[in-house]
Amino acid sequence: MNFDEFKNKLLIYKNYNFEELKIIEKAFYFGERAYNGIKRLNGEPYFNHCLRTALNLASLKADFQTIAAGILHDVLEERNIENDILKKEFGEEIYFLVEGVTKVGLLKYKNKNLVQAENIRKLILAMIKDIRVAFIKLADRLDNMQTLQYLSPEKQKRIALETADIYVPLANRLGIGKWAGELDDLAFKYLDPETYKFLEDEIRKRIGDGEDYLKKIKEIVEKEIKNKNINLIKTDYRVKKIASIYKKLQRKNFDLEQIYDLLAMRIIVSTVEECYLVLGIVHSLFKPIKSEFNDYIAFPKPNGYQSLHTTVITTEGKTIEFQIRTEEMHWNNEYGVAAYFAYSDFKQKKGYKKGAVSIASEEELNLFKKLTNSDDNLSEIITEKIYVLTPKGDVIELPQGSTPLDFAYKIHSYLGNHFAFAKVNQKIVPIDYQLKNGDLVEIITAKNRKPSLDWLNFVKSSNARKKIKSVLKKLNPVFQQSQIEEIKIIAKDRVGLLKDITEVISSKKINIVSNKSKTKNGLAYLSFKVQSPSKQTTYALKETIKNKIKDIIKIE
Repeated sequence: MNFDEFKNKLLIYKNYNFEELKIIEKAFYFGERAYNGIKRLNGEPYFNHCLRTALNLASLKADFQTIAAGILHDVLEERNIENDILKKEFGEEIYFLVEGVTKVGLLKYKNKNLVQAENIRKLILAMIKDIRVAFIKLADRLDNMQTLQYLSPEKQKRIALETADIYVPLANRLGIGKWAGELDDLAFKYLDPETYKFLEDEIRKRIGDGEDYLKKIKEIVEKEIKNKNINLIKTDYRVKKIASIYKKLQRKNFDLEQIYDLLAMRIIVSTVEECYLVLGIVHSLFKPIKSEFNDYIAFPKPNGYQSLHTTVITTEGKTIEFQIRTEEMHWNNEYGVAAYFAYSDFKQKKGYKKGAVSIASEEELNLFKKLTNSDDNLSEIITEKIYVLTPKGDVIELPQGSTPLDFAYKIHSYLGNHFAFAKVNQKIVPIDYQLKNGDLVEIITAKNRKPSLDWLNFVKSSNARKKIKSVLKKLNPVFQQSQIEEIKIIAKDRVGLLKDITEVISSKKINIVSNKSKTKNGLAYLSFKVQSPSKQTTYALKETIKNKIKDIIKIE
């Protein structure tokens, strides 16, 4: 495919301007040179995969930076292009997107269990600072799944399992229902080919000339809608995907007779009011099945999906599901957060200026702006947790604020108890370094190293604290009868205040583990962690400090 052919396909989805096309063209020729002579297993040029990935993104009406990054998404990992070269050629933003996709590609789904899969999904969301990275990765995976037949059966199953466990839920979480459905169906086809083929044959028997029949029903419904002067934007129909049917069968005791939506029709209109008018028309033409009606407009699904769903029995005795929605709902349902791209494109058209319905809601737009802000990131969605990597690529969940020592104890007690130092992203860091999402952590041990009391000052996880205390109790009999208590003090600031307080604590033969202090507006704010035999002893110590140091305003 030459650039003119690629450009023509691109412009079907979105009208990129001259300057934007120049950047896309530059990415095209850069990628073409990088992949020159490289072929896939089916014999086609590898570069074709990069172009199809970009076209998948264009179907979302993605911006030109995302298209360029889609073309170049593999160059850092597969072709060893230097980071600085890519940044110099295409600027910080496109480089940032490509680098983000490369980082996500390093994650390994090795344990093959749902907990690990969920951790990887959370890490993908948490480590990327721009949601477009997730779009590119999903577009890449979609093309890989569409060409999976050329790989060995072993690789087919491995990639299909990873797709089903990680990328289908990720697409659903981002609201990109169209891609989620196709990825799910392709994965099921390779994970359980016998069941897939059986269901495919059974469905074919049941629906027969289903698509021809749907075409006939479409004409009847469209005629009636137009007679009512309703602004009909689009009507389409489809046969339900095999994977979706299989999941529904699991809830219906595997009885195909209980699946009423093998055939489905989607009707798109302008307004919410028209959705309910069309619902009335459908129910006047065909008999509805009472138990198969859902109002997702009044009661949206958790991911924001909105539509009216009703299943009817036609005069010929066939069941058909109707999905009725506005154009705005349709874009949000199919493309989720990615509907922002369509929104941006739509704003440039005359229809927008005349006050026509926009393709993405303000709520969706605000979410996208938040997610694409380089000062924020998606870790806000993952509250109080971070996700880091072992040297083997396993994803480890830890509390926010965790240190390499927390990581060490999470992996194994031996690593924690004999901790010498840690490397994060191949650089040595302090023992109290706070880990971030996506950090690659390596622990170096020494046999003669043992836990220290001051480790309790900075470890975050209860698991690490428990294991450190357990060893300390064995090593130090005094510790068995002691506990760490914190004393917070606010006092009038003066010279010698800290010295006077520490002398009072020491006079009671209580060890100070650590202390912190700061001053502001003539006040001193002090915090002491002390090794106290009991809470009663700590209380008595506070009273003694309060009585002996007259400058104290508050102690707790």
